[in-house]
Amino acid sequence: MQQRTKALDTGPTTAESLSAESYAGAPVVELDGGDLVILTTDPDRAAQALAAYAQAYDLSLDDRALARLRSRWVTFERQPEGDWLLDDAEPTDDLATRVHYLLG
Repeated sequence: MQQRTKALDTGPTTAESLSAESYAGAPVVELDGGDLVILTTDPDRAAQALAAYAQAYDLSLDDRALARLRSRWVTFERQPEGDWLLDDAEPTDDLATRVHYLLG
């Protein structure tokens, strides 16, 4: 699965380079389709970040949303036009990052 996210600067893949805002101590990126990527390996912190994000944007959040939050290994690849391409990865892949992902 591939998704795109906008970023403004260049350099290594970091929360800053992905233009991520922090919620409850974890960077959150909203992808073009409305999916959310929470840049943390900790499931509790991911749930807290999701709750804080929902509150900040006055979104309703129920237990079903939290149940859909999944841990995934992904890679971020910078595209020539400045977007980031997010793709599924294996834990052993170079540049793989473990995130928590919620389908929008």
